[in-house]
Amino acid sequence: MKRETTAIALIVALAMAGMATAAIRAPMVQAASQYLNVAVTNNYPGDVPQYTLTFSAATTIHKGDLLTLTFDTEVARAKDGNPSSSDILFDGASSTSGVEWSGNKLKVSAPVDLVAGTGHVAVIMAGALIQNPRTAGHYQITLEHPVSGMTLISSYYSVTTLTQLTPLSLEKVVEHFQMTGVRIRIKTGRNGALTGHDPVGVDLLGGPVYPDQEDTMTIRLSEGLSKLWAVAGTVKLQLLYSSYPLVSTVPFTTTILSSTVYDTSEAGTDLRQLVLNLPHNIPASTELYIYLIFKTAQSVSTLSDTEYVKVYSSKETTLVMVPPQAPASGSGTQEGNPPVDTKAPVITWTMQQSAFFTRLLTLNISITEDDLDEAYFVRDGDNSLHTRLAVGDTGLMMVNRTGIKGMIIAIDEAGNTTTMPVDIPAPVTS
Repeated sequence: MKRETTAIALIVALAMAGMATAAIRAPMVQAASQYLNVAVTNNYPGDVPQYTLTFSAATTIHKGDLLTLTFDTEVARAKDGNPSSSDILFDGASSTSGVEWSGNKLKVSAPVDLVAGTGHVAVIMAGALIQNPRTAGHYQITLEHPVSGMTLISSYYSVTTLTQLTPLSLEKVVEHFQMTGVRIRIKTGRNGALTGHDPVGVDLLGGPVYPDQEDTMTIRLSEGLSKLWAVAGTVKLQLLYSSYPLVSTVPFTTTILSSTVYDTSEAGTDLRQLVLNLPHNIPASTELYIYLIFKTAQSVSTLSDTEYVKVYSSKETTLVMVPPQAPASGSGTQEGNPPVDTKAPVITWTMQQSAFFTRLLTLNISITEDDLDEAYFVRDGDNSLHTRLAVGDTGLMMVNRTGIKGMIIAIDEAGNTTTMPVDIPAPVTS
């Protein structure tokens, strides 16, 4: 996809003249020659996720060499004893020498040679029962190879009560409930309940009273779906809750609050973003269908199987791709297989504070990635706003009254994701 580097510059002559680099600086996620990136399937405090570690080392790790994975001190195992070796995989192979868990350390023998300078994938299955910390925060994992003295420190992964939508499926639908289009199936998270346009009471005259603030759902369309949206002017959207008995029998019409262009493809097609009003409340942990309705079955039949959507809600602001991408497994150097991109984007940030205005600062964000698909900054408490970022440097000018917290998220074309927390304290005033 074509990425246009957008410089976000708000020039205030006096403020910029007095900018001084502050001491706050985020560490780099990975070095150029070696890296360790972590992704978890479930980042809720206390839950048991599957860990996927993608890494490359400057030193070859030979079969049988001891490896030590050190978690944060708050990480524990949900059961006494050691995990099964079948739950710990390196490039798809499990260790034959057993696995040891002690304190917050997991020790395992490499089941295969892990060649230097090559991308590898380690998977710690949920069956290993290694729990997330019970305190929300940003954590890292260390991979040590005692034979060579090599140590890799991972990118941050987040443990948070802010849940995200679960992507389930996307399929073509012809004449289903007299509709022709695609059906998007997702599930809200445990803290993802959405307030829709359901009455919350009655007024003195017996009329309905509606919520002061209602949630929204945002959908970004792929190229093929965007083309159909542009050509078929009668396209409609409807929702169906599969787990909500009161409205699970028929879809219901959904108001499109806005339809805008969020990017342009290499072929010049404008990619659409739709923001939806929710006519009913959506409970947490509930599956739902979103139907994109097109004009004819012929238009749907021409859609490629590679089409997708990206979805987020005003309560769960992480963009998720539907259908979900299958995680990479094994090494990308096996004979007959094309190289697998397991290297996640690199994010760094610094903060510059004005020497004249203590509450004025610039958040400088740098992203390094050859095949960036999506990058954005989300500020805590501003759930609906995703500030788009591009490869290279982006400066965001902000007013810091009570501190700034948020998350920088970068996703490449292979689905590798890097998250970087931003935590800037409130300015000290005399």
